[in-house]
Amino acid sequence: MEWLDIDLIPIFLMYLLAKERNLGAGCLAFFMGVLTDIFTPCQLGLFAFTYSAILLGINLCRRFLDFNNIKTSILLVVIFLLAKWSFLLIAIRPFPLGQFIPSIPFISVSVSILITGLITPVIFYFLNLVGGKESQNYT
Repeated sequence: MEWLDIDLIPIFLMYLLAKERNLGAGCLAFFMGVLTDIFTPCQLGLFAFTYSAILLGINLCRRFLDFNNIKTSILLVVIFLLAKWSFLLIAIRPFPLGQFIPSIPFISVSVSILITGLITPVIFYFLNLVGGKESQNYT
């Protein structure tokens, strides 16, 4: 599929939020958004704003959710991706470059989000191994 997009950025952002590294997650979201803006034909600042705003919204949910629970992390990655695609597909259409972006089938976006959500525990496990916390229980 041409639009199969496995996005690893939200997984790293949720990992940083779960480890209480809010500043690092915010900086990563902003700079990855800027890099995406540089390498895509869209309005400069669109992805930087999108990543930063969604991360801020998810970070505000910190007091209600347990970010160390892997099920919650999967859910937050899926919510992040749904919000990103929804915002981008709505925001890009009015701009002049929106006419060059083909319509993206909902099924390919759904499959991309599902695959990204399913690989979240594996990447969290490997990040914990690299960080030296392999004994943490994710249930």
